[in-house]
Parts: sequence; structure tokens; C-alpha cells
Amino acid sequence: METYHQKKLNIETYHQQDGLEVFGHPVKTFPQGIGDAFGALMKMIPDGNKRSYYGLSKIDTGGNVLYLAAAEEKFPGEAEKYGCERYSIPKGDYLAVTVHDWRTRTDCIKDVFHEMMQDQRADNSKLCVEWYYGDNEMLRMLPADPVKDLFMAIDGVAAELMELISPLGEEQINTIPLKDSWTAAQLATHVTKSNNAIVQAMDMDGKLVQRDPAGRVKELKKIFLDFNHKLKSPAFIVPKPGVYEKEKLVAALKKSNDQLKEKREQVNLSAVIEFSAFGQITRLELLHFVLYHTQRHIHQLKNMLKHI
Repeated sequence: METYHQKKLNIETYHQQDGLEVFGHPVKTFPQGIGDAFGALMKMIPDGNKRSYYGLSKIDTGGNVLYLAAAEEKFPGEAEKYGCERYSIPKGDYLAVTVHDWRTRTDCIKDVFHEMMQDQRADNSKLCVEWYYGDNEMLRMLPADPVKDLFMAIDGVAAELMELISPLGEEQINTIPLKDSWTAAQLATHVTKSNNAIVQAMDMDGKLVQRDPAGRVKELKKIFLDFNHKLKSPAFIVPKPGVYEKEKLVAALKKSNDQLKEKREQVNLSAVIEFSAFGQITRLELLHFVLYHTQRHIHQLKNMLKHI
């Protein structure tokens, strides 16, 4: 993990494998009272030095930090034994920043919290978690919103593809680099057609079903990120042969990205639709397809560019 610096915050992703049960009590003064609160908690527990400690926090409507000092629960009912409140730390993905030598940096912890909350992937409706490990290390974790994370990933690959296409000249984008290969122009047109098809699919009638809306994500990832396996595109998104005008091609690709970005905010992503290319699939799974499909063609284009 990266270290917090006064002028720059490096945020990485941490996966909490299992949910945790913890217990503790609120800190009366934040951040000055953090050390004393944990000290009192450790003295109260007989094996105080032999378990993990956590800080749970969130910002109230007045902008004040509500902070709870907590210890890992070793057995059911331990919270009640010590007259403490029990809290749950959910499993899942978190945005994470490591603060080294945290005891001398309590004044900066609030700033770390505020800056992490500005990250577009952050789910600010949930508790922020601090995991204290070792003598002076603290991992600050804020739950990541998986949908926001997906949106950012899609926007990132869309920008990357555009950056690869934009510098190419008219002759380059219309050059066939390898036998039985598309041109760069055809590849970009294929992605545009695919994006437009997904935008239309998002408007199809959907229904809510009792299954994980991301249940097919692993399947899609395995298929489209297997670069050694050649896939056949549906006829309706196969680009026509011929010479393409770069300016029109780039404008069409950008428009498809913008429309997809707008449409994803307007629909229920958990709903299942009947889509010809995939059968029953949720809109959320279709967005994962967009991500993996674009990544696949970025990989293909980079290989093509070596031969243009």
C-alpha cells in the first residue's frame, strides 16, 4: 500500500475477504481522543495485545466526524460481556490508504478521510474503516461503490482507445496491418456499433429477478479477455470494408461513448433484458461487457499498430 503524503494521497484498492464483527465505544473528542480510547479498550480486554483493532467513522450532516474505537470480537457475546456496542465490517472492496506512524499524525487523519471521500468510486453512505496493525501502521479503508468503480473503468478504456486512434493519419487508419485483419478504422467502427447497440439495449423492457445482477460477469470476462481465442462478431456490428474518414469515425466513437455514459445513469442496472447476442442478461452485466469488449480491442489495436 502507498503512504499518505501531506500534498498527495495515493489511493489503492483493498479486498476484505470476510466480514468482521467488532465491538467498542464512541470517541468523545476527535481526533485527539483516539489514542486514549484505544488504550482504555485494550486495558479492558484481558488479551488486549493479541487482537486486531479498528476505527469506524463517518461524517454527520453537520460535517463532524463520528468515530468509534473497536476491537475484533473473538467469540459470540463478547461485546455484551464488556458492555460495548457491536458493529459489522462488511466484506468487499475498499479504497485504501496506509498511514505510517499514525500516532504522530492524528491531525492529518481527518484530511485523509475527506480526500478519500472525493474519490468518484467512494460509497460515502457507509462507514469508513481504519485497521490498526503492527505498532504504528494504520490502513484507512472506505467502501468502494462497485458501480461507480465500473463506470470509471469504462470511461478509462474509452479514453485509452480514443488516445490510440486519434494520432493516426488517414492512411494509417485505413491500412490492413495483418492478413485477415481489420483496419484500425474498422476496429473503431466496430466498437462504435457495439456501443450503440448497448445503448439501444438499455432502453429495452427489463424485469427484476431473484439473482445476482452481476452473476454473469466472470463468464463475460473469461470470454472477452481470452486474447488467444478468436471470436466471431454478430453481423449487425461487423464494420463494412472500405476507406473511412478519420474525422467522422472519431466523432462517431466519441458520440457512442457519450450516449452510453448518459444512458447508464437513467436505467435500473439490476433489471434483466432479453438481448439477442447474450440471451437473458442484466444491464449491469452488459456494462461489464462494454468494459471487457473495449479492453479486448485495445489489445488488438496495440498489436495492429506494431505493423502499420
